[in-house]
Amino acid sequence: MDFTPTIIHSASLSGGRFELVEWQWPDLIDFMVSEPSLMLEMSLPPLATDASAEFPDIDRGNRCFMGTLFIRYPGVMVHGRGQGGHIRVLRAIFSGQLAASILGSGGVPPVQVLQGLLDIRNDALRTMMRLAARELTTSEARSPEAMEALHMLVAVELRRLFDRQVHASTGGRLASWQYRRIRERLMESDLSPSISELAALCGISVRHLHRQFHALTGSNVADYVENFRMNRAQTLLSQPDLPIKIIAARLGFAHPNSFARAFRRVTGMTPLRYRQSMLGGAVTEEEEDVLSP
Repeated sequence: MDFTPTIIHSASLSGGRFELVEWQWPDLIDFMVSEPSLMLEMSLPPLATDASAEFPDIDRGNRCFMGTLFIRYPGVMVHGRGQGGHIRVLRAIFSGQLAASILGSGGVPPVQVLQGLLDIRNDALRTMMRLAARELTTSEARSPEAMEALHMLVAVELRRLFDRQVHASTGGRLASWQYRRIRERLMESDLSPSISELAALCGISVRHLHRQFHALTGSNVADYVENFRMNRAQTLLSQPDLPIKIIAARLGFAHPNSFARAFRRVTGMTPLRYRQSMLGGAVTEEEEDVLSP
């Protein structure tokens, strides 16, 4: 199948160009492509589609979601699948020194970072791309100065994105955005994530997560997760009508006694004793049978 799009509008600029392109694809598409240039792409509703993708030369079979704002890293083969039909995409393409300044010299980033680039959540970039699409398709005289300015603004924001997600992944301390993602993941569910899940959220390897997390906080990431879970347990134990067995299950423990041992290891007392000290009241016979020290 020919993947060459139809170019509807384009604007050549000093550091690259903007292009509005479209395809007429079958209802279901399956494509394999490697882009030679650095480009940020945004699917434009209502002519947009959802897709999944993998990197067959790097991590075959590990598919991820491909959103409506994405970068297919230059020179890396992408195998995508999704719904087809009439699709329209705005591209911000970067060349020469401008592209080099964004990509840096660290080589191809880890697969977790490549996956993150396929689903970019950045309101600033999305707003700039919408403004570029409006300027590119205006019925009035297009402003070359506006297109240049928008292209450079996108480049600056992309450089920041790469600094956070790509360049910072190779060493040093955990970045603030990575630490924030870990905190958000811990707060969104009572079930603790695995260390590999947290590493994937941060776009780094498990080994780098351990080292960079310790460099930032002075703590072991596994201990941090366990302490966070026990802090959550203390909050739940302050609710007198919530059985301890239910709390244990909510926190992902297979048995209440496993929860009791973990809680005592962190706090120095069993959940039963902690609830008694907090509430100053009696507990049920069932909890005394199961969770007494």
